[in-house]
Amino acid sequence: MLQPHKLPKLVTRGKKRVGRGMGSGKGSHTVGRGQKGQKSRGKISIYFFGTKMKKSLIKRLPMMRGKGKLKPHPKEKRVKIKEREVITPKR
Repeated sequence: MLQPHKLPKLVTRGKKRVGRGMGSGKGSHTVGRGQKGQKSRGKISIYFFGTKMKKSLIKRLPMMRGKGKLKPHPKEKRVKIKEREVITPKR
């Protein structure tokens, strides 16, 4: 027997658009951002720290230059000495 909670959903609601008038449900004055402060007024860079720190996030990350810095790097493999003699090609 069909049960109402197991029926597939036929209608999906769209996301609310912010700041598009009072009828939108997210309109008027603060538009869902809260009242005062830097975050409500404009953009904050991802590097911003609210308090002064010894080192920022960017300075704590390792410096990697050039192409391929975002690609995953292969992990180092440990090889025993006996296995190394078998793997290395003879010249």
